[in-house]
Amino acid sequence: MKIIGTGRSHPSLVVNNEMLSQILDTSDEWITSRTGIKERRIISSENLHDLAIDAAKKALSDANMDAKDLDYIICANVVNEFVSPAMSCLIQGAIGANCPCFDLNGACVGFIYALEIAESFYRSGKYKNILVVCAEEPSRMVNWHDRTASVLFGDGAAAVVLTEGDAMAVETILKRSVFLSLALPYDVTEAERSFHVLLSSMMTSLRFRYLLEYL
Repeated sequence: MKIIGTGRSHPSLVVNNEMLSQILDTSDEWITSRTGIKERRIISSENLHDLAIDAAKKALSDANMDAKDLDYIICANVVNEFVSPAMSCLIQGAIGANCPCFDLNGACVGFIYALEIAESFYRSGKYKNILVVCAEEPSRMVNWHDRTASVLFGDGAAAVVLTEGDAMAVETILKRSVFLSLALPYDVTEAERSFHVLLSSMMTSLRFRYLLEYL
């Protein structure tokens, strides 16, 4: 399989390290030296499902594909404002797709699991175009008084459109998992950041950058 389109959507509220230092026993130097993180986006007036829908539409536009041409939608999501319907169902209806869809709860490795599932679908020979969306809102769960965890996470959504091909092997991704815990440098380009939000949280975005480097 191969990626033919990407999209992202993030909240407007920027929370930098200096802001966190006002409520936590921490500092910009402490956070940056240990994680490479300078800032994160946090949902305020937005809804997570709206971010996910926006990211999906952008990925389809980037792939020059109509939603009706999708054969499957997989959404990686841990928590949102609904128990039911699933996030993937909300995305499916909003973009006008008529294919099967489901959610998976994989947290930081949700995108990797979604890719592996998509790869198995391709091997069955039944599917051609698959949309993978990752949408996470860890700020809803994190303890903002715990500096060991709260400094790591941000909210966001991103999506990729997959199709048949051999430009991306899931086996390669899994073999390179040793690099998943490496930190993301804060001086990355805007283009790189469009890939980082594919895992929809700060820890996830750290991981995907290094996966891309080692494919």
